[in-house]
Formats: sequence, structure tokens, C-alpha cells
Amino acid sequence: MSKQRTFLRDVIIPTLPELFPTEESRAYAMKNPHIYNVEHLVEICLAKVGGYEFVDAEGYDFTDYSDSKTTSINEKTLVLTIGSVETKIGSLRICAYNPIADRIDFFYMTQRQLRATEVACWGKNSHKTRILARWSAGRDNYNSFEKFRVDSFETLAKKGTL
Repeated sequence: MSKQRTFLRDVIIPTLPELFPTEESRAYAMKNPHIYNVEHLVEICLAKVGGYEFVDAEGYDFTDYSDSKTTSINEKTLVLTIGSVETKIGSLRICAYNPIADRIDFFYMTQRQLRATEVACWGKNSHKTRILARWSAGRDNYNSFEKFRVDSFETLAKKGTL
């Protein structure tokens, strides 16, 4: 599979059926997944399911001041990296493609948890921060990052809004 195809299959097509109303349109999307801006479509899906609006402002994506991050686990190192978190002012809604398990894992972090977890980047990007986590294939978990995992896209979208 691929990141784009998995997001289309598991999140975007089920959440936005109005964009893919026919079997032919869904088949076309799955055959040509790279033509879609998956990250933006995930933001639209989060807003739809979570009941807030997408605004794409400096430091946040949604009217509840949370931000969407879409990432992938590195197949060689099994490290998950979420970059450019230094400007985020609210919680993070993270969708992480796991190419080994061919699935998407979901994580929610409050602003306080984000600040406690972020680490500085190096070199010319030393003014930036990021979040790092390592996936353990044998245990199927993200070690200390596991506490941020939620069980579904719907839970991720609605977390913090209830």
C-alpha cells in the first residue's frame, strides 16, 4: 500500500463520501492516490467529524485552536517524527501512517503534553522543535508515546471538544 492510498481507504472516502459518490470514483481514487492532497483532506475530515471549522491560521488549523499533523513511520528506523511544532498554540491531532502494519495510528496531545514532549532540532533548524517516537514492532506500541494513542479517527476528531 501507500500512505495516500491508506488514508483514502481508511479515513477520507468513508468520511467524505460526497467527494467519491460512485464506485467508479472510489476506484479511480484508489488507483491514483497521489493526485490528492491527503493532508488537507484529513484536515477537512477532522473538522467534519469533530464539529469545528478548518481555518488554517498561524499556529492552529481549527476553530478550537488545535492543529492537525499527518506523518509516517520511517520503515528503516521505525521512528515517527512530527516536525515544526514550535508555533502550535493548542492541542495536536496526529494521524501517523504505519507502513509496516499498513494502517493509520491516531494520537492526541494537549498543549501541555506537547511542550513536555517536544525536542529541539539541530543545525540550521535549531530554532524549531519536533516530536519523536519509536514504534516497537514486537509489542506493537510507541513506547512512551503510547499514552497519547486513541482508538479511532472519530475519537481523535472529537477529543477535547466534548
